[in-house]
Amino acid sequence: MPHYSDYDYSSFSGVSDQRKGLLKTYTWMFFGILLTALTSFLMYTTGLYYYFCVGPMPLLLVLVQFGIAFGFSGAMRSATSTTMKVLFIIFAVTMGISLTSIGIVYQLGTIFIAFLVSAVYFLCLVAIGMTTKRDLSSIGTICIAGLLALIVTQVVLMLFRVGMSTRLISIIGLLLFTGITAWDVQRTNQIMANTSGMTQEKFAIFMALELYLDFINIFLYILRLLGSNNRN
Repeated sequence: MPHYSDYDYSSFSGVSDQRKGLLKTYTWMFFGILLTALTSFLMYTTGLYYYFCVGPMPLLLVLVQFGIAFGFSGAMRSATSTTMKVLFIIFAVTMGISLTSIGIVYQLGTIFIAFLVSAVYFLCLVAIGMTTKRDLSSIGTICIAGLLALIVTQVVLMLFRVGMSTRLISIIGLLLFTGITAWDVQRTNQIMANTSGMTQEKFAIFMALELYLDFINIFLYILRLLGSNNRN
């Protein structure tokens, strides 16, 4: 009769570590979204947002966000997990300040519906990314290339003052982030299955920011779609 000590528990330990890593990632992602929403709500209801609309403040906010987003890869190698958490919090707060403007442009009911639709859409992509057996890296790479092409196109059209349908841009952007999000979910699942300890802690914050950005972009594109429908 086999004894308990005869079994190999390493696979169970691996699964446990993976679940812990995924829990950390999605907890931090949810915390970031909540912090952004609360910051926007506070800025909007108190009128503090208007103090960030003058002078160099809007540009400063954008520079901070880009600096943190692009610096996260370097932080993975040199910074501690605590430093990465602080940077993530700063990013979420500054993003909340920037996104307060949507409360001025769109009706609160439209924003609320867009958020609910985005949450359901995102959860569906999480389910796809975690269950599919297909390698999504090629799809993710193509979508990132498409996103860069979309950004460059928008900049060029803006420089030449050529208009482009907001609805068309939103549909293309949403489709691109559909592929990117599913790929990021799959990457998160794979990374957490192969890391543990402090390395996993840092990867959890890193991937939380990736997924946070995916959700924010999905939300903005859906909001623009709903907003354009309301105006038509």
